[in-house]
Amino acid sequence: MFIDAYQEGFKGVCRLGFSGYVRCMSGRISASRASAVRAAQQAKAARDAVRLKRERQVESALADFYEQTGRAEHLRATARARAEKILAEAETAALEPERLAREAVGKLADLGEPRDQIAELTGLSLPEVRTVLAEVAEAGRPGSGDRRDTDAIATAGPDPGGATTGCGDAAGGEPAQG
Repeated sequence: MFIDAYQEGFKGVCRLGFSGYVRCMSGRISASRASAVRAAQQAKAARDAVRLKRERQVESALADFYEQTGRAEHLRATARARAEKILAEAETAALEPERLAREAVGKLADLGEPRDQIAELTGLSLPEVRTVLAEVAEAGRPGSGDRRDTDAIATAGPDPGGATTGCGDAAGGEPAQG
């Protein structure tokens, strides 16, 4: 009984409230506890303000990162598209000079140059020379009335009079061998 009365009396003096604060007989939080709670809330608010400021800075930095990364990728994609267009135009423009170069190799063969010499003079490999000569033979021999390629092949190999070579691996001014 004494213990029951003691417990009952203690409940009346100090009760543990719902929020965890100790309430005394009057049902109020003690002044020192309330002051401590206010100080804790102010410290937490200051810490939360610093944390919120930092989080905003992190968010801003990440937004800058993603924005600038996107811009860089867009610039690269635009440049890549332009480069592909320029390369396509260059490939189209190079078709005629390549055709004339193949005809010049055919002209060297028509002038009696052996394939290994054509390869040495032009810098092509022997299989490449064979392929080019096969393509030229398939398309028809150069020089059959078309004189446009005469200037293009003048520097590609020796002329029938034994002049010097104008390109290839041989040094300039050496007599052509045939």
